[in-house]
This record gives sequence, structure tokens and C-alpha cells, in this order.
Amino acid sequence: MIVGFGPVPGVLALGFGAIGLLSKLVADSIEETDVRVQDAVRAGGANRAQVYFAATLRQTAPAMIAHVMYQLDVNIRASTLLGIVGAGGVGYWLLQAHRLQQFDVLALLIINILVVVLIVEGLALYMRKVIR
Repeated sequence: MIVGFGPVPGVLALGFGAIGLLSKLVADSIEETDVRVQDAVRAGGANRAQVYFAATLRQTAPAMIAHVMYQLDVNIRASTLLGIVGAGGVGYWLLQAHRLQQFDVLALLIINILVVVLIVEGLALYMRKVIR
């Protein structure tokens, strides 16, 4: 084992998975942009960076933010499961509260997870309204 047990392998697993998925989704979003908008900006005398920021990024920003917020939501949920199998964090405390039959602590942890997921979902909805 390179990193052993604990939070580090959990973070690495979620991070590498998120980077791979987000790279693919962002590349697909960039490929789906309208090339005519980029050509129009380029015809106006813009250089490559200006074309990217004025045309490409402006078209892909809503999709990129949606993908990032979705991945954040997935990672929050997955981190709980990873904690149950040995990565630490909230999942570890859930498992311990269940083993010790501390159902008040268990209920509080579940409510906290639900609140965090709802906050992230609300932030995603807000970001979608702001970007459009």
C-alpha cells in the first residue's frame, strides 16, 4: 500500500475520479459550442485567449458549473460511504454511532449530511440562475 488507510486514500480516490469525469464532461461541453460565435469574435480581431474567454467559456460556463456542482454533490455522498469502509470522516462516526446504538447521534449525523447536501443543491440552483 502506498498511502495506507484513513482519509488520504479516500481523498485521492474521490479526487482522481472527479478529475477524470470533469475533464471528460468539460471537453464534451467545449466540443458542443457554436463555432460561428467563435468565428465572429475572431473576425472582429480577437486573439486566441480573447476568443476563448469571450465565446467559448461564455457558452460552456453553465454546463461547467452544473458539472462541478454535480460532482461536489456526488463526492459528498460518496465520502460518507468511504468513511464507513475505513476512510474516516462522517462515515466513520455514523458506523460508530450505529455500533454503539447511539441513535440520537446517528440521527443528528444523518440530518447534518442531509443539510449539507441541501445547501450544495441550493448553491447549485443559485449558480445556475446567476450564470444564465
